[in-house]
Amino acid sequence: MRPSRGGGLGDVRLYDTIDSTNDEARRLSEGGETGPLWVRSLEQTKGRGRRGRTWLGQPGNLFTTGLFTLSCGPAEAANLSFVAALAVAEAIDPFVAQGAVSLKWPNDVLIGGKKTSGILLESWQGPYGFHLAVGIGVNVRTSPDGIDQPITCVTDHVLTGLPQVSAEILFEGLRARFHDWFDVWRKLGFAPIAGAWLARASGVGQPIIVRLPHETLEGRFHGLAPSGALQLEQPDGTIHEVTAGDVFFG
Repeated sequence: MRPSRGGGLGDVRLYDTIDSTNDEARRLSEGGETGPLWVRSLEQTKGRGRRGRTWLGQPGNLFTTGLFTLSCGPAEAANLSFVAALAVAEAIDPFVAQGAVSLKWPNDVLIGGKKTSGILLESWQGPYGFHLAVGIGVNVRTSPDGIDQPITCVTDHVLTGLPQVSAEILFEGLRARFHDWFDVWRKLGFAPIAGAWLARASGVGQPIIVRLPHETLEGRFHGLAPSGALQLEQPDGTIHEVTAGDVFFG
């Protein structure tokens, strides 16, 4: 591990290589760390996404996890997935065309309609309180092959005349914007977060398909519930709230 550095945005623990930044955040919490702190690695060998999917840790990309100790429970803590998505989007914004970055429920950041970032929240009750790991992966320089959806990397969208973006630069922007949005959430709750997220969301008002473990639903993306669940308007007008699933645009 390299020396840590902090500031008002939380300490940073930087590693050359690691199995998983989420796993390291948990190990640190078990050793007494309560956060806020950020774990970042230049390379990740056993990264994972939602539902145990592999997140390939290619050098040059961004792999980081924020560790926080919260006074709320898991349901409210899930709001921080939206906080993280906004932070990632705003960190990328200065380098790409206006309006190029959008958000996809529940935890993806897109550039030009293609996935460039994913977010994984994991929580546990420890001896020092309720801990939350906010894992964030961003394809900065490269995007992996063999993925079952359109993907891209930030470098492919950087505007002409701007210097190439690095994982370090994106991380510093992300950390600052996360701090700002976290403060909004802590003081004002989820409503302003949901509003900002929906303003950047892909597919609002459009037909979508939601694939669940045991069924597939079709309807119109109506919005977000106060809990952050996706509101799916079905053909008969009823609103179905989806708390977990994979969304595909119709």
